[in-house]
Amino acid sequence: MPDTPLTYTASQRQESTGGILGNHFKFDIEALPDLSFFVQSVTLPSLTSTTVERANPFASIHEVGDHLVHSPIQVTYLIDAAFQTYRSLLWWMQGYGFPHSYDEVKEFREARAKQVPSPRARARELEKTNATLMILQPDTDKIIAEIHFIDVFPTSLGELAFATTDADAPLLTTMATFACTTFHLTF
Repeated sequence: MPDTPLTYTASQRQESTGGILGNHFKFDIEALPDLSFFVQSVTLPSLTSTTVERANPFASIHEVGDHLVHSPIQVTYLIDAAFQTYRSLLWWMQGYGFPHSYDEVKEFREARAKQVPSPRARARELEKTNATLMILQPDTDKIIAEIHFIDVFPTSLGELAFATTDADAPLLTTMATFACTTFHLTF
């Protein structure tokens, strides 16, 4: 993750005329290593700038704001045969969002503390993690760019549809939504 802001220099001449293929990527969530292999799609969050309205007797004048708002990260993934991918997200969400007792809170935080490198992790660090979307060059593992998401945590876990009416047994997929504080692009 860069410590300096992203810099950009406009090119004088376009060297690359090809596009990036949307199916050459890898998505890793630090706290959910089991999920990486089963990710089917990731939607990069939109980025919106806030604006400030300056009063004027004739019309409101929009000025540049000082905050950026990130929409959620949408991830579609396969449910593995051991149900681990679904169970891990369910455990995480129930651990921070709706425990039934103080013992459940304690167990969740102790289990997460073992995964966090900080010897004295704060509650916020136990409930959040980081994630990386790697955009790959076609037919190789060469990384073209990485998008690093900071302070990631699940906010919704999609439904699962079980049906006996399907002629072919489809693989189960679902969607998870994650919030993040910010993201950085590196090359």
